[in-house]
Amino acid sequence: MRNRWNTLAITTLGLVFGGMCLYLLLNPTRTGVVPNYRFASQHWWIMESMYPGGTHGYLYLPQFAVLFSLIDWIRPPVVGEIAWRAFSFGLFGWALWKLAQLLKVSQEGIEADPRAYAYLVFLAVPASLASINNGQTNLPLSACLVLAAVGLMKEKWLLASVLLTFCIILKPIALAAWLLAFAVFPKMRIPLGMMVLPVVGIGFVNPNPGYAWSQWLEFADKCFRSYSPENLRVSDLFGMLDKWGVLSPAWFSSAVRGGACLAALFFVWLRKKRGGNEEGAWALWMASALVLTIFNPRVETNSYVLVSPLLAFAAVSYWKKEGGVRWKGAVLAIACIGLMCDGMGKPIYLATDVWLKPLIVLLVSPLLFRMQESWRE
Repeated sequence: MRNRWNTLAITTLGLVFGGMCLYLLLNPTRTGVVPNYRFASQHWWIMESMYPGGTHGYLYLPQFAVLFSLIDWIRPPVVGEIAWRAFSFGLFGWALWKLAQLLKVSQEGIEADPRAYAYLVFLAVPASLASINNGQTNLPLSACLVLAAVGLMKEKWLLASVLLTFCIILKPIALAAWLLAFAVFPKMRIPLGMMVLPVVGIGFVNPNPGYAWSQWLEFADKCFRSYSPENLRVSDLFGMLDKWGVLSPAWFSSAVRGGACLAALFFVWLRKKRGGNEEGAWALWMASALVLTIFNPRVETNSYVLVSPLLAFAAVSYWKKEGGVRWKGAVLAIACIGLMCDGMGKPIYLATDVWLKPLIVLLVSPLLFRMQESWRE
């Protein structure tokens, strides 16, 4: 018998994507950040700089420009816009599906809740709307982090390595998750090492290797200069404090971010040592989501799609439990809806811009540290 809840979830995803397609067809020039990706891909092949001055623009590895050429070459361009979002949103929906498979099966191995996928869609998708609107890499990055964590939990080392390496191509700051896996999971080291050579090779797919090397150097310089962005509404812990008038010196914020990364490493190592691969994978997913949002010096409000699947999964997991913990699921569900604040109309957007999302994640993060019982193969 067909699961009507799955049908409802898939229909919801289809309506969201269909609405975005209609918007793009009616407004083909309003393409968010995709012009930056097109600029890089086009300049790569005519061998001109992809990294002009300033702290904004194209901030990704040369490999992303090479791979995005497959989208840039699609004509008319609006079809490429739709194809890029179809890939990103489709991957996000697939990641939620894989999470739902963990939630749908009870410890006795029978189907426990056919509504799991629908719940995840309703809770995780609201935070994704801004990213799908802008066409940002945050959406596929969020999906790949989910799938990599599931791969680690199931000891699929090669698959997890491919996904974590692709995360770096999607956004270089995802190197944090890659390094966590390399440091804590010994069986990941060889597969992750194997990924380096083909990835470097992609970064030299150009008729002029000298030009390709110059872009690697420009990328490194751009990353260094962009650590302190100009005129960017940073929505991390310190952006929130700045919004409230609590200013922090640059050395202090850098020290806190560095300390958070070290704490993440210790936390993932400790949970892996005590609870094995399942606990280690959960800890890596949770720590990576926090590092890439509230401790990220360039995080924007629409980047919080990186944490919404984690909140949604934990919320549904708490709902499944008996006893007095279901209130935790309700709190996390409210947090998921709160991450949609930038899509609730201009008055709410202006009132909550920058500060609300990091505050939400900070407040609910204690509910994420304990691994959910659903997080098992």
